[in-house]
Amino acid sequence: MIPERSTFTAWLYLAIAVSTIVDFFQPQPILENVTSAMIVLFLVFEFGNLPRAQQIAGLVLIVVGIAGAASSSDWQDVLLDGIARSRAFLLLFFAVSWLQFPVSRSPALRAVRQAIINQPSGRRFLFLSFGVHVLGSVLNLAGLSLLTVMVEEQKDKLMRRRLSLALMQGFTSASLWSPFYIGMVVVLVALPSLSWQQVAPGGAALAAVLMVSSWAYDRVMLRQRGIDDGVRKKFIISKSDMLRAFVIMALLMSSVMILAEIASTSIPVTLGLVGPIFSAVWYWAIQRSSPNALRHTGAMVVQVVAGSCMLRNEAMMFVAANVFGVGLASAIPAGDLSAAVNNLICCADLKLLAIILTFLLSAMMGLHPVIIVIFFAAVLPPASIGLSDWTVGLIYLACWGLSTQISPVSGTNLFMSRVAKVPPHIISWRWAPPSTFLGAFVVYIIVITIRHMTM
Repeated sequence: MIPERSTFTAWLYLAIAVSTIVDFFQPQPILENVTSAMIVLFLVFEFGNLPRAQQIAGLVLIVVGIAGAASSSDWQDVLLDGIARSRAFLLLFFAVSWLQFPVSRSPALRAVRQAIINQPSGRRFLFLSFGVHVLGSVLNLAGLSLLTVMVEEQKDKLMRRRLSLALMQGFTSASLWSPFYIGMVVVLVALPSLSWQQVAPGGAALAAVLMVSSWAYDRVMLRQRGIDDGVRKKFIISKSDMLRAFVIMALLMSSVMILAEIASTSIPVTLGLVGPIFSAVWYWAIQRSSPNALRHTGAMVVQVVAGSCMLRNEAMMFVAANVFGVGLASAIPAGDLSAAVNNLICCADLKLLAIILTFLLSAMMGLHPVIIVIFFAAVLPPASIGLSDWTVGLIYLACWGLSTQISPVSGTNLFMSRVAKVPPHIISWRWAPPSTFLGAFVVYIIVITIRHMTM
């Protein structure tokens, strides 16, 4: 039984999502204000259900942001702008949450999972990494959850570490190019001159390099000391299951891309329109042999809406991060900070290295990458430090995926810690850093090489 307050906040979240979509097609200042007020109301009602650490972190960010906004003559507008900017992110979380139900019940995707996890030990790392990359790039966290059974059933600690890293690297690297990832949305919002089409090809190539470098690290540093978990029963996926899985993901991706192109909608708005409809139709198709298929589908819709209150953690983090970034940006003159950075670091390549290190070290200390992206974009525009938007955007996207592996508070890390049955700081501070910093070095070398070739 869902508590009465949670039922109210669930419907409130649905209203936030709907009003965000409506405001995109029919922009009205009053609607933006009303949506922002609903976001504040949602956080007030759900604040007591947040973990204590997130309560403290969120309040600190909001207070610092308000203090920064207070230095501005129009601080109310600054504060409202910070809350309003979070609407797109809350809509994206809502849209993606619809996919978990049909994904978990799809026979075709279950067959794909079996084919991936039953690979022999010599190529299991690559299959897990690339498999979760492809699934996650379209299905997001629902794609990752399909393959975690491999880690859950593993008894050997080192094998559990290796398989966890394979899944995390494959999943997080998709943020370099997938429009279904929050990292991509944040970067495109922070750097409005960029489009998904501009960064996706280069991001996809970098993602492949990251997965290969992670596999190479595993082969050289971990596999020699590892204990194999034996020969797994071979599973050959049927052509029909493979075709159905491909058609499902291709239809979802093409629906989003075509609608975004035709209607000129942003990625969050497009997913907000496509995600619920696609998921409901997909779920019905899975249940269609049942005489109660429509009733089951309706129950799924109600369950998704009712579960919207569970998005409180994401809502708090992104609202707080936006208020923090906008508030500080109003207090710190961008020109002054850019001049200071240019005086301190004269070489553009070193500035890129400084951005990467700032991302990774801040993530290890628990600072969410959304905070860094929003802050950097507001007070250090790429042009002000002599860098192109494309170069900085690609670095942001790569660092987003890498930093979520070594952040003890990232959603991916917290999810994998539950699966691997280890504390999140073990993954973020012991397991992930070697391969993460290796990947960061590889990204840095490739990006500065491309930068010099195109100058």
